[in-house]
Amino acid sequence: MIRVSDIMDKEVINVKNGKRLGYITDIDMDVNEGKIVSFTLLGDGGRGIFSRGGEGEIIFWNDILKIGCDTIIVNIGSELNLDEFNI
Repeated sequence: MIRVSDIMDKEVINVKNGKRLGYITDIDMDVNEGKIVSFTLLGDGGRGIFSRGGEGEIIFWNDILKIGCDTIIVNIGSELNLDEFNI
């Protein structure tokens, strides 16, 4: 079992493009089921425990691939377009 405080300290990274999405600032739970539904992120540097204010990015529980020691790996959005970089 993992504690909410453990999740809040981990950086969220998108596996599709390697982008650092930031840190979790809020958690949406289904209290009837006792399960986490989604997380809210405020982006790089937007750390805080259950902070309010500003628009955040929503990450759904189903988008999480792996919760590691230091990071949470998610699978969201489109893949990196290498044509943009003339590779």
